[in-house]
Amino acid sequence: MTAPSNVEYFFLHYLPNLVSHKSVSIAAVLLDSNDLDNGICTMCFAADWQRRVRLVDPNSDLKMLEAMLEEIRDRLRSPEQRSDMIEQMEGSFSNVIQVSERRRCSLEASMANIQDYAHTLLQKGSKMSPGLSETQARRLPLIF
Repeated sequence: MTAPSNVEYFFLHYLPNLVSHKSVSIAAVLLDSNDLDNGICTMCFAADWQRRVRLVDPNSDLKMLEAMLEEIRDRLRSPEQRSDMIEQMEGSFSNVIQVSERRRCSLEASMANIQDYAHTLLQKGSKMSPGLSETQARRLPLIF
């Protein structure tokens, strides 16, 4: 399978407190900007997203957050629900889960290479609270 040439990506950030601005990138989403309904769409989680969340919010409800992320992933996988899910994320997510701006990249690759690219994006674009140490902020591989 060859990837589309116009791929867009964005990050999902966990932001427990709007005032403190402490946040962490927990997932990257890549999609075919030419065909939102039927094109490629993949969501990759940081392998250590739960640890990262606990670093910025020790009292976080990981079960609730995991359920929310699973619903997002499942709806993105469904061609019938994908456009609505993207619209909902971009239009109304503003509290605990925030969506970064979409960015474009040109990518001619296999699905495996798209997942590798998502991994690289999440590592480069990973956002940790400014108050965390380098050890706490290290980036680990993604789970696909």
